[in-house]
Amino acid sequence: MLEQESLLYKVLYQSILTQIYSGVLRRGEVFPSQSELCQRYQVGITTVRKVIRMLKEEGVICTSAGKRAIVCFDENEKGCIRSLMQRRESILDIYSGLELIMPSLYAEGAMHCGSLSAFADAAGSADNGIINNRYTAAFFTEMLLPYRSQTVLDLQTDMEHYARFPYVMQSQLEDPFTVSADFIKHNLSIMQGMAERKEREALTAKLEEMYKNAGRQAAVYLNELQKIVPIPENPVAYQWFRGKNRSPLYAAVAQSLYRRAQLGEFRNRAYFPSEPEIMRTYKISKSTASKAMALLSDIGLIHTIEKKGSVLRTSEELAPMRIEQNIIENNLTLFLNVLQILAVCTEKLSFAAFSLMNDSQLADTASEWELSPLRQRSSGIIHIITAYLKEHMPHKCLENILEQFDDALIWGHYLDRPYVIIEECAALAQKGFEYFALACSSLRKGDRKSAAASVQQTFRAIFLDARLYTLICFKNPDKVPAEI
Repeated sequence: MLEQESLLYKVLYQSILTQIYSGVLRRGEVFPSQSELCQRYQVGITTVRKVIRMLKEEGVICTSAGKRAIVCFDENEKGCIRSLMQRRESILDIYSGLELIMPSLYAEGAMHCGSLSAFADAAGSADNGIINNRYTAAFFTEMLLPYRSQTVLDLQTDMEHYARFPYVMQSQLEDPFTVSADFIKHNLSIMQGMAERKEREALTAKLEEMYKNAGRQAAVYLNELQKIVPIPENPVAYQWFRGKNRSPLYAAVAQSLYRRAQLGEFRNRAYFPSEPEIMRTYKISKSTASKAMALLSDIGLIHTIEKKGSVLRTSEELAPMRIEQNIIENNLTLFLNVLQILAVCTEKLSFAAFSLMNDSQLADTASEWELSPLRQRSSGIIHIITAYLKEHMPHKCLENILEQFDDALIWGHYLDRPYVIIEECAALAQKGFEYFALACSSLRKGDRKSAAASVQQTFRAIFLDARLYTLICFKNPDKVPAEI
């Protein structure tokens, strides 16, 4: 569901408070500036200032005239324990989610990165504290650098940050993050060897085991901690961080309107919903509604008749679109970054979703996909599958991630009207349609494994098609993520 603009400050407040309580922002550290927060979370200065006032009133930051705010929260205070118990369910949920998405990303990246021996060797010569913090983080980040995607790095940072929580000394329980240096050294060395031998499946399995064990340790600790503190009356719902390079609210509104239009909701109306109607429906400002309408016009869904209103365009009216403008390049880069992640992770995500359904339900899903009016374009197939995955994810954190990704997919419609026809792109697009048909066929047979594999191949073909086209058309091809 789209977030109302009036509630954005609550999302930002909860996200920052969570980072402070979980130790991501520590006591004594300089708090991010107002401009940094505006850029990172895609919100206005008024929202940021309101959140800073709330954090000051909460007592977790200190402010003074002319100076940057300082984090002053003491993680040993009772508020930390209370926050930890409020987040218990969502912390355990995200560990399960990490197991489904991050191993595939790390393993695929490792197949394309250079030697990891420098990080393993450094870990082998360091003490426990340095191993656990610096070299382990560097080791895993190195495996993601081949993607050439800031979105992948943001995903890693956001998920890993939310999964972190401080050890509460007053509990006198065993610290769940106390891991021997030998254990870390041993596993880094094993994974390094798997990466250098290009053993993708073995490395994926090892990473899945690592996340499973971490989740199990977290569950034991949090369950024991819950026995010695009151159970909170109001658990905090999981909030996916609005980090850097995410789509603004107007793009999410445009995405929703686009999908509604493609599914025929406005077919019997003389005019497309007006700005006032969009403002009421989505509870947004006039500025946001206007930007959403402008985006829909830009990608060719609607055009405005002076003094009357906006109407849906017909396909015959659409002229080819050039994509070399900087703003279009930037938005398409975000689209490609998201598509790249889906091209690597959707086999695991799809199998998890398909496993929740019986054979009859899978057959019904195949029929829905085959009959959808969106299936005639690559961008439509993306919408069909991501909408299904959002609805059937077994973990709330993955649903939230897919919601954020879905907002970015609106930019892909810039590619629906290619300015130049490239034979290789056409062949890749056709492969995408063929893999989508195979996924539907496998669903009808109840073959979840084959269907999930075909879904990922669908995304990969569409990604390679979009990547090749933008590589040719962009003024700055360095913006294009790697072919993974």
